[in-house]
Amino acid sequence: MNPFFLFFRKFRKYSRNHVMKASLLTISVIIYSVLSEFYIENNIASSGIHSLFTSLWWTMQTITTVGYGDTPVYGLAGRTNGMIIMVIGIGSLGYLMAGLTSMLIDIRLSSKLGERMAAEKKHIVLCNYNESTKKVLERIKYDGIDIVILNENEIKGDNEYTFVKGSFLRENDLIRAGIKKASSVIIFSRAEDKDQMGMDAENILSAMIIRKLNPEIRIIGEILNPDSREHASSFMDDIIIKGDVSSMLIYSSIMIPGIPEFINDLLTSDSISEENVDKGYMDRTYSEFIHIMEKENKIVLAFRKNDKIYLRKNSDEKLDVESYIFIKN
Repeated sequence: MNPFFLFFRKFRKYSRNHVMKASLLTISVIIYSVLSEFYIENNIASSGIHSLFTSLWWTMQTITTVGYGDTPVYGLAGRTNGMIIMVIGIGSLGYLMAGLTSMLIDIRLSSKLGERMAAEKKHIVLCNYNESTKKVLERIKYDGIDIVILNENEIKGDNEYTFVKGSFLRENDLIRAGIKKASSVIIFSRAEDKDQMGMDAENILSAMIIRKLNPEIRIIGEILNPDSREHASSFMDDIIIKGDVSSMLIYSSIMIPGIPEFINDLLTSDSISEENVDKGYMDRTYSEFIHIMEKENKIVLAFRKNDKIYLRKNSDEKLDVESYIFIKN
């Protein structure tokens, strides 16, 4: 293992343990000082300590070395006790400050090295970082969505997102990426130099692990070989076959010139939306619903039911869907 990582982990363990010890020591010194000085000085008329709060005020002045001098201590026992408190109190507070400083350094290092657990909720986890991941990030970074990237190697230049160093095939790393609290996960293929079936098998295995950790999460997976679709469909909600879409667009451009540019403009614009179908429309037919939406300048493209999307149909069947996808005219 890299010597730096060994040092970092020892440093983290050291800082966490010492912050707890320093906190307990400082609190103990404060409690002892408040009670002891009040007990010793309370019966001395000229003393400035005649209440627990005043004793606390004197204690905080003393251990922080502020020393306003507005709360005098006159008794020999009180001053002797005060000197002991000065030495122990200043030392314990310095010990605590050093521990907190090391903890802040630990947090910064943890974030930089991907050793920190993601704190987001309802976020999207991106497994593996490649060219496809970059393109997705470029698209969604303006949408205000919290993103956690789980990758085996450090990512440079993407400080806008939470980075977790680890493998998408290990449960502990997925948990650190907040997979149990995430709303969606996108599994990208991690290496181009492996065989397609091997990479697809890794993605499917990761989807199995993720599904076990969070049965409700939406899993979107990248598959390289079309033959893997059947196996992947048991664990992934949406399957993207790399190269399939581009091949279809190339074919479409032969039949309908300009269609790739049109599809690209459509997908990259903000004109496509989805809304739930109001219960008041459930007694309508598909044709009637589409006609009503057109009057509201909404061009219906498709319907969704049970997480499946179906192209629009102008029929006299009763509407039986959950939501509709449309273009705002």
